[in-house]
Amino acid sequence: MENKNPFNDKEIASFVDMLNTELPDIRDNRGKRHSLTSVIVGVVLATLVGRQKLSEIHRFISNRIVWLSELTKTKLIKPISRAHLPRLLDGLNWTSVNELVERCFGVKIRHDEIKKWVAIDGKALRGTLDSGDKQNIVLAVDHDTREVVAQARQCGDKSSEIPVVRELLKDTGLEQQKISLDAHHFNPKTTSQIQQAKGIYLTQVKENQATFLKQCKELNKDFSAFAETIEHEKAHGSGYYTLCSVILSGIINS
Repeated sequence: MENKNPFNDKEIASFVDMLNTELPDIRDNRGKRHSLTSVIVGVVLATLVGRQKLSEIHRFISNRIVWLSELTKTKLIKPISRAHLPRLLDGLNWTSVNELVERCFGVKIRHDEIKKWVAIDGKALRGTLDSGDKQNIVLAVDHDTREVVAQARQCGDKSSEIPVVRELLKDTGLEQQKISLDAHHFNPKTTSQIQQAKGIYLTQVKENQATFLKQCKELNKDFSAFAETIEHEKAHGSGYYTLCSVILSGIINS
């Protein structure tokens, strides 16, 4: 830790006690592994020493997991994952948390609910296609940092990437973010999942989706596009048009 910290042991102890008594853990006990108090203390202390990005906060928690366990008197376990941390934070009552932070440390923490762009794509592992045992890895990559924030496996020749991506979006909370997807993920179930979670999606419409592609072109007559990029790719066997469905989300539900 830094030599000069904006808090002391008495303030931390008081904060831990208040969290345990005044901020109930309303999470479902099924599958609950990490102490809510320990995670909140890690996030708050990381923020107080200048950590702002989620990756920096997660690194702070991971590097000081033993210290945090001792501070909060909780069982020492593996740190919360980078993918699960934002999902847990989004479920917090930040008004209540900030009241406790202000009472103990005299400051408030701003919780920005700014969505970030994440690209999701699946890639076949080398050698598995020829062997007849297809093995894919589905990666979720931050557009800005190029950091892998989540991943999932897809196994079997008859398996589909589509349900794997839906489960990945749900389990990691990425369905609440801004997601870019390949054209084969443009279907009502996947897009509705993201929309209902108040997320945003960017995907493509291929020419083999003739009806919907026609509807998209017709939208230009009634709506002004926020942005437009059109590409025609022949190498894939059939052309496709890039579609910014951020513009369409909420307009078309089909």
